[in-house]
Amino acid sequence: MLYGPDGSLLEEGSTETSLYNGWREGLPWDGNYSRNRIYGVNRDEVRRRTRTAFFVNPMFGAIAELAVGLLIGDNFTYAPLNADKTAQTALAEFWDANDLGNLVANQLVTQYLLDGELCAVFPLGEVGDQAARIAHLDVDRGLTLKSSVAEGLTRVTTSDADGDPVSWEAGQFVWTAHNALWNDPRGWPVAMRGVGPADKYMELLQHRVNTHDLQGRILGVQKVFVDRKDDNSKAMYQQKAAAYRHLPRKGGILTLAKVIADDGKTVISDEIDFATPAAGAANAEKDLKAFARLIALSVLALPEHYAGEGGSTTRTTADSMTLPAIRQVQRIHAALRSHLDRLYRAELKRRYGPGRLYTVTTWEVQQDGKTRKKRTKRVRADQIEVPWVFPQITQDSLSELLARAEAAARNNWASPQTLSGSLGFDPAEESDRLAAVGMNFGQPNPQAARVTTQPDGKGGDPGGPDPNADP
Repeated sequence: MLYGPDGSLLEEGSTETSLYNGWREGLPWDGNYSRNRIYGVNRDEVRRRTRTAFFVNPMFGAIAELAVGLLIGDNFTYAPLNADKTAQTALAEFWDANDLGNLVANQLVTQYLLDGELCAVFPLGEVGDQAARIAHLDVDRGLTLKSSVAEGLTRVTTSDADGDPVSWEAGQFVWTAHNALWNDPRGWPVAMRGVGPADKYMELLQHRVNTHDLQGRILGVQKVFVDRKDDNSKAMYQQKAAAYRHLPRKGGILTLAKVIADDGKTVISDEIDFATPAAGAANAEKDLKAFARLIALSVLALPEHYAGEGGSTTRTTADSMTLPAIRQVQRIHAALRSHLDRLYRAELKRRYGPGRLYTVTTWEVQQDGKTRKKRTKRVRADQIEVPWVFPQITQDSLSELLARAEAAARNNWASPQTLSGSLGFDPAEESDRLAAVGMNFGQPNPQAARVTTQPDGKGGDPGGPDPNADP
């Protein structure tokens, strides 16, 4: 017997002892995974809460945008493909037809954070031998999946503008899901755990705003003596109270009665306690910081100082706190890379058929470790990997990067292209720009090599005369 994470018994998907339908949770899914409540939560509700928070909760939306910027920035591109001309041309045309750079930076990363699911579909009509324009479906609009453990996802279905069902079969779509666990093909939003702390943050902040607003509207407290045995005294109290009964937006007076007891000496007074924001400011600030840290941690394992909350963070602790965020970024980069690879491969199969072979060039290092031998092999589309270039997210400072690059260059540990990319340059673009002015990429600049830094900080030619020498 097999048990799930909640301790409940898992049931076999069919009466046969095969993995065609596979093992699944003991829940009445009936083929529609999105309508069922799993482990106390509903996937549709979680996704809509996350989407709503992105638009209406300033703190959550800001941190989500910060996470998108950290994940992708504006440096997404691809390096030269080591395949034949046909594959290279198809990649370039597919990139241009779908504006993949802008698509990834301004749509896919955000959707992946908020939905945890990406569903790219190809045109159902005949496109011909040209790049196809893809679309990403809104997974919140009645999307259903057909899948099995043996075959994987074989169909996605949604509704068109008229409400009629539209389906894409295997090979016509690409599906990616975050935390698709236990043979469940559907995913969960990456940023879902930040919604709760973000709501609490805004509630606490609004409470402080309301307290300030109330205190600002009550400009003073009027205390009126009232003799309970004197009707005129009561009438006077009512008259004075009426003058300040309604607090205007910009402030007013609150009237309280001071009543003389029967002994004529004791004064019985109404009292009001003002909620003074300053008295609890330290506690409120601490609470707000705690929620800000929780939101940043939940969205992308971001350190608290990424959310504008420095606290007691030092350079040393900041470096160590950044590592989980870097690892999470790399995990999402891997998911996006896989999604784009499968899109490109599906495009190759659509244009040229699934059986076509492509020539891929590789370099084999010989036993001496110094020489390389060029080799080519013929592979199918599923074996082609596109060198997508994502932003480098590291903890290294510029001086550390330079020291590593210089050491690698001196000892021939890395190619000029790799070293250039590690410092944030685009090797392909820089090679073209250098060639335009008659220079070779990766070769020292003779003019720059002649200029050195003297002990006094001034540049000079090491081969020239010493400017400080005696005549």
